[in-house]
Amino acid sequence: KMIEKHETEIINFFNLGHANAKAERLNGKIQRFISNNYGMKDKDFALYRIALYFS
Repeated sequence: KMIEKHETEIINFFNLGHANAKAERLNGKIQRFISNNYGMKDKDFALYRIALYFS
């Protein structure tokens, strides 16, 4: 059932070499950043941390 659900992506990977690894990595970084900085009150410091983390 899982293979049927993702059949198009699997075929694209083998035929074209396309994968979503970069998007998954960025999503992981965003999730990790949010969990590490949950409750941050200072907006300027938050923007500074975002600039450092994603540069």
